[in-house]
Amino acid sequence: MNDLFVASALRSSFYKNKLAQRTIDSWDDIPFTTKEELRNASAYDVLGAPIEAIATYHETSGTTGTPTPSWYSHSDVTKEARVILKSQLNLRKDDILLNRFPFALAIPSFILYWACEEVGATHIGVDKASMITPDRRVVEIMQRAKPSIVAMLPSEAEKLFEVAKQLSIPFPTKGLRALFLAGELVSPKRKAYFEKLWGVPVFTFFGSTESGGLFVSDEQGYYRLNNAHVKIEVVDENKNPVPHGVRGYGVLSTMREGMPLLRYYNHDLLEIRDADPTDPDQTPILIHYGRDENTINCHGALWTFYELQELIYSLDQIPLLWKVKQEGDAITFILQYTPDQEVSSESIKNEIYKRSDLDADVLIEAIIPIEKLVGKPAYSKYVHVERV
Repeated sequence: MNDLFVASALRSSFYKNKLAQRTIDSWDDIPFTTKEELRNASAYDVLGAPIEAIATYHETSGTTGTPTPSWYSHSDVTKEARVILKSQLNLRKDDILLNRFPFALAIPSFILYWACEEVGATHIGVDKASMITPDRRVVEIMQRAKPSIVAMLPSEAEKLFEVAKQLSIPFPTKGLRALFLAGELVSPKRKAYFEKLWGVPVFTFFGSTESGGLFVSDEQGYYRLNNAHVKIEVVDENKNPVPHGVRGYGVLSTMREGMPLLRYYNHDLLEIRDADPTDPDQTPILIHYGRDENTINCHGALWTFYELQELIYSLDQIPLLWKVKQEGDAITFILQYTPDQEVSSESIKNEIYKRSDLDADVLIEAIIPIEKLVGKPAYSKYVHVERV
């Protein structure tokens, strides 16, 4: 099986050069691929197939450095769609999927569109990066078109719910049966919060622009390691493998035709757990704790994004939006509550300390003004003929 990953990687100039003149007697002899290497590589060096076999080109956002290129072949399109179609989301021909992911270079929106095409489902594109479809219009489209599945970033789920509340539109809208969330970590307590808020099951998607879509969570929220085209390893700070049940750093290998990856150290914090002995499905489970850059370190204690979410979504009053800021040893929670929530920074500070022993400051302020959330579209077509 490991030979297939190596053979896939060697289709690209990047890996031919990287592995040239190296003696590879075992899997452990293969060096890790780093983000920096992918960022510095030519887009055509990482290409793993002839250009005539390529369907789409994508790039990472570039928020943490130079964007990383990523190619998807026509064969990859089918495989990516089937990751969705084989999941417990159970996308069907009679579904109407409202797709809130941006189509500007990111990959989740395309994978969902490909899945809809494969199964014959109806697709509604409401790109979050487009001025034509602000939150208010998305809620109005939901009311008119009655999608059965809404796909979006987790933070969009919170914003759209609040916009609907401001417009006195009850959720869930008629026919809605599931949320499909990707692009941000969703911890168990955050998942439970969304399901209570929207009244439908939540499914999450694990992957990235570089790796493609790898796993869809099951109804319990678990990522099962059931994708034969993907190999997941977890290593410690010294790059040594850790046993199941121990958190470490993710190393991913994929056989994607357009851009294969071989032992890609992507800075995700992961843990592989054995399934519960009583579980009918004994496939190992992947736990995602977020990226190492999304952690805080308070007096020697590491808080992952997963653990921060578990704290926030266990509060008696859950904020609409939130951020955590660290300056030295000083931790500040910046929380935005809705107009109908009566809270004080002191009470939240005390609750956080009681639940976590974190002696953090709390600021309650608007991160995104409510009036901006419910604003009408700022974009309109250019008018050539005007009557006054």
